[in-house]
Amino acid sequence: MAGSRTMLQGGPTRNGVYPEGALPPDFRPWQFRTGRHRDLQSPSVCDGTVYVCSQDGVCYALSAVTGTVRWSTTIGKRMDFAPPVVSDGVVCVTDDEGGLYALDAEDGRERWRDHHRGRIRLVADDGVLYGVDSAWMYHRGANPSSLFASDLASGEPLWRSRVFDCSSTHPALADGRIFHTSDVGDLSAFDAATGDRLWRVKSDSTWVGMSNTPCVAGGVVYAAVQSTLFAHAAEDGEVLWARAYDGLVRESVSVLGDTVYFGTRRSRRTGCYAVDAADGEIRWHSTDPGDASAVALSGTSGWTVSGRDVHYLCAVDLATGARRWKRHLGPGGGTVPVLWNGIAVVSTHVGRVSALDARTGRMPSRFAPFVRATGGR
Repeated sequence: MAGSRTMLQGGPTRNGVYPEGALPPDFRPWQFRTGRHRDLQSPSVCDGTVYVCSQDGVCYALSAVTGTVRWSTTIGKRMDFAPPVVSDGVVCVTDDEGGLYALDAEDGRERWRDHHRGRIRLVADDGVLYGVDSAWMYHRGANPSSLFASDLASGEPLWRSRVFDCSSTHPALADGRIFHTSDVGDLSAFDAATGDRLWRVKSDSTWVGMSNTPCVAGGVVYAAVQSTLFAHAAEDGEVLWARAYDGLVRESVSVLGDTVYFGTRRSRRTGCYAVDAADGEIRWHSTDPGDASAVALSGTSGWTVSGRDVHYLCAVDLATGARRWKRHLGPGGGTVPVLWNGIAVVSTHVGRVSALDARTGRMPSRFAPFVRATGGR
């Protein structure tokens, strides 16, 4: 597993792109449920293994092909809803009290742990774990938020910098820089080697919680504030273009080639957008009622979770926005989909992980028994 990495939106740059791969011949769609552990985080998939945690503190590694439990580890804390970050054979998970746990990806044994002052959002690459510690959110300004770096293998601290930008979004990492958005939409770039701030672009927004996780592609950083998507030059933060759309852009955007894809949230006339990466001009806009998650991309298709009263996993044609298939996930919907070798994986809000054939949408038979797990290490 050396060198392999996976996290929210496909990887450190958060561009939402997953490599294409042939569906394993022995794959059959499956569902996993934990029994008493109902609330599940967003999953991550790396090298044929799905990693997911229940909110009440059990972490699971499942075979992406069969759903079989490879290991489970009990953390014993109420977990945050951030998905696991997997890199270089280490699985990093967080609880909602500032705890950070590094587990061995092969067997789930704890390698090291650390504790921070607030909710943590992580990104990892090349043996280094970077995190945003949003202590300010919980301490009313007494302890400013900070950015930190640790050795992924040992947990040894490398540096820590105060950023003063309270945020619940995830950082992105590209070309030796960490990109971070604050809760009011300020966008900053930091040197990944030292933690020094390189530039900052302030937002005019006064609304808290209206920004999203930045995405980096082709030397451009894409980040939204409320319903406006901004494209910034990664080198110096210059605004290349800004455009408002119908609905709030709450999830990270995805970029493939010369097109940016994202979902919006509002009760009417919302759904998914595809816009020109050069100027934000709309190429197509789906108008499903309800909202849409971030778009996971692979090949010529995208996958998103959408719907208002009941929620669906949908596959769309990236050129036209036409729906290829739609599958019901049940009340409460599901997480942003993740992809591996033609398998689409989502966690649902009724405590299940579902693995579907990403090309056809083939789901597990409702008459097939669930894969179950009843505890941990």
